[in-house]
Amino acid sequence: MDTTLCPECGALAEVQWRDILESTDGPVEHARIVCVDRHWFLLPVGRLERPEPTPAERRRSPAR
Repeated sequence: MDTTLCPECGALAEVQWRDILESTDGPVEHARIVCVDRHWFLLPVGRLERPEPTPAERRRSPAR
């Protein structure tokens, strides 16, 4: 599951789908997201924020 942060409330949000939409400047990849508080947005993928990793994810990541 691809996750991000809700731009309205900052809660965890799921990326439901991605698609390329045409614009006057050319094609732009967008994503539809829905957060746990049921806010939903259609955003360019460049505006998605990565959530902080959980402690379990930190333990699995290789040491730097």
